[in-house]
Amino acid sequence: MAIMDFDKKPMATPPSHLRPLNLNRFLFGVCYYPEHWDEATRADDIKRMQDAGIEVIRLAEFAASLIEPRPFEYQFAFFDDIIGSFGEAGIQTILGTPTAAPPRWLTRAHPDAVAVDAKGRRMQHGSRQHISLSHPAYRDYARRISAAMAKHYASFPEVIGWQTDNEYHCHFAEDHSEAAEEEFQLYLKEKYSDSIDQLNRSWGNVFWSLTYDTFADIPTPKQESPAYPNPSHQLDYARFLSWRATRVQREQIAAIRQAKRPDWFIFHNGCFGKIDYRGEFGEDLDFLGYDSYPMFSYAAEPRPAMHAFNLDRTRSWTGNFIIPEHQSGPGGQGNYFHDQPEPGEIRKMTYTSMAHGADGILYFRWRTCRFGAEMYWCGILDHDNQPRRRFSEIQQIGREMKTLGPALLGSTVRIEVGVAMADYTAQEAHETLPQGLPSPSSYAETLHGWFYQQHYAVGCVHPTDNLRGLQLFLIPHWEVIDPLWIEPLTRFVAEGGTLVIGARSGTRCPLNHVLPSPPPGHLAELAGVEVMEYSRKNMAEERFWKLRWGDREMIAEDWVEILQPQAGTQTLAKWTTRHARGTAAITQRQIGKGNVIYVGCAMTSRWIETYGPTLAEICQLKPVWPNLPKEVEMLQRENTRETFWFIINHTDTPQSLPSVPQGETLAGPAAKSGIFNLEAYGVAVIRTAKTAKDSLLS
Repeated sequence: MAIMDFDKKPMATPPSHLRPLNLNRFLFGVCYYPEHWDEATRADDIKRMQDAGIEVIRLAEFAASLIEPRPFEYQFAFFDDIIGSFGEAGIQTILGTPTAAPPRWLTRAHPDAVAVDAKGRRMQHGSRQHISLSHPAYRDYARRISAAMAKHYASFPEVIGWQTDNEYHCHFAEDHSEAAEEEFQLYLKEKYSDSIDQLNRSWGNVFWSLTYDTFADIPTPKQESPAYPNPSHQLDYARFLSWRATRVQREQIAAIRQAKRPDWFIFHNGCFGKIDYRGEFGEDLDFLGYDSYPMFSYAAEPRPAMHAFNLDRTRSWTGNFIIPEHQSGPGGQGNYFHDQPEPGEIRKMTYTSMAHGADGILYFRWRTCRFGAEMYWCGILDHDNQPRRRFSEIQQIGREMKTLGPALLGSTVRIEVGVAMADYTAQEAHETLPQGLPSPSSYAETLHGWFYQQHYAVGCVHPTDNLRGLQLFLIPHWEVIDPLWIEPLTRFVAEGGTLVIGARSGTRCPLNHVLPSPPPGHLAELAGVEVMEYSRKNMAEERFWKLRWGDREMIAEDWVEILQPQAGTQTLAKWTTRHARGTAAITQRQIGKGNVIYVGCAMTSRWIETYGPTLAEICQLKPVWPNLPKEVEMLQRENTRETFWFIINHTDTPQSLPSVPQGETLAGPAAKSGIFNLEAYGVAVIRTAKTAKDSLLS
């Protein structure tokens, strides 16, 4: 078995948070399920969509039994008519490969093709994503139906692109079926060059007498069966799960590419766990799609920060993205149901998505279904098919998109503060042995949230990405640090950047073993510090450790370290209690024009609220715009010629700004001298000219 069975199509440009999309239009549309409706109900959809400014529909990603009701018997007439009639009206189509919910005949013929959870429960037909991505019959089905659809629709100019599957790993990432275990063993056999001795050494299997004699002996790892599994075993299993999804997707992509339509773009929608989106999974695609449902944050106050972080995290994987599913109403299934967006709130969430890098918006969905597990996932139209205020709000956005959408193409989001994200190994290595601590992404969201609330231009960036334009870069407790990252990080600091490294970082190798050198391991020389002692703080207020930095003092939470600064490294903060009293808690090493700050405790919300202002002062950070109200967000998207200023009121109360950038208003109230007013959930986009030297992209 080859790790990958065919050559992949290389990305036009490498993944980067500064990567714009190579689209010739802004995608503005809806997810449409004509198979759910009779002809009479569908009759006026085209006219209504035109009235709403809809230009693109997404079709067929769950229509497997309609397209292939029996093996090798393809029926395309229904979707041919839909695509053709909408195309005549100027509405183009994105097709989905219908592989997330394969037809019943497949599992009837292959009852072992379903996934199995860690408790041995076999999934079954009657839901979605019940299939094992490892089973040969499923892979064959997915390739065939993708190829058949692509071949058939290659002659349809109305079809402009494809979505692979639907939300890989949304409900079910792990798989312990016979097919998955066998494929995991083959994956390991190739990875370790058919040497079981090499695998045993790499996993440290001498511990607990875990040594294997053959690859066929190796099970998929399961928690509490009965105790804790080997962390190296778990990490390779996580890598396998990502590789497996990548392989299945790549086979579908190859089938689509064989249709010889170079103008087609291909993306996937998500994004969920156990997939390395910055790796080959994302590289195989033209761009990523992120399904955005901000109302999953039930509390309104933290919702904007959560929404911003999720969008910025998506951009950190490969760059600008589209949103194939954007919340257009309340929604839910099972035991949850979201709040109804208030008047103006859908528009506000839409503009937030665009401000953070979305170059396409497709609302989920056109009309609310009357049956099935998602019959309360509300769309633009309600169950009774009557247009109400949500429809009117989409109409307004559609009118504004005529000007704003094309203008945004080719622009990227300007940031000055980067929070490290997008590394699959760093995240998954922590998950194998979390020790009760929050994950790196959880700490990242906390740090991102504070800078966001203070109106600094913050985003998410991988350590090997282009750090150009950043003044501050924070690595929030990444146990695994690749030594190859040291050189670009050192260069970033030498050129004037400030690098902040959180405790525990750099202490493990990519095999998920603890390094024999003192923490912070691979980062010790860069940071100029050694960790002499560390401790988990399970009860922060008991036997508390206090640290003082300048005139600010706080009790540390989660994790504490006693630091030994090396020559040339100064102490910024000291511990003031217990046996750590007088020792270093935070250090600083100058390299070239910049500094490396090592933080010997967890960078929790208490920590960043206490010392965030000090970091901002060190880096001479300035808010995106002066005197912004707390509830108003302002972001910049830019190209070499112009800047697009997004101004967003995240509250149900009108807001006034003493000033705004002076330029051309593309959406929202006109920018005039004096007080600038935004209505409840109001947004504005202002375009200003710039010189090339002002741009991060120049």
